[in-house]
Amino acid sequence: MSGNIVELTDDNFDELINGSDKLVIVEFYTQTCPNCKVMEPVFGQVAKELEDIAIFAKINAQQNPRQPANHGVMGVPSYKFFCNGRTIGENVGAMPATILRNTIKDYVKRKRECLTKSTPISYEMDGYS
Repeated sequence: MSGNIVELTDDNFDELINGSDKLVIVEFYTQTCPNCKVMEPVFGQVAKELEDIAIFAKINAQQNPRQPANHGVMGVPSYKFFCNGRTIGENVGAMPATILRNTIKDYVKRKRECLTKSTPISYEMDGYS
């Protein structure tokens, strides 16, 4: 695993999500998921490119079932985007690095809105900006 991706567990998950002033991207994965294996180098590449603007983390959904259940994860790989301790979006399944990268950049652009509102945020994401 890349040095810039934090490995989470059920026990340390909330500490990272609630304690960050950056966008946090969490990949929910399993060791036996073929699409998770496909996404491993993609997630690592994007994490390396964008480590200055976001925090990247992974959690094994089989070994840590509490957090996937708490966050409504129905399949892997799932990518949840957290701002100010709350989920602001998600992507599910394998995707090109460009889509993941641009989705993250879109959320970072809207970070100020996330930090100042306590109500749900509606983002129109294009994935290509």
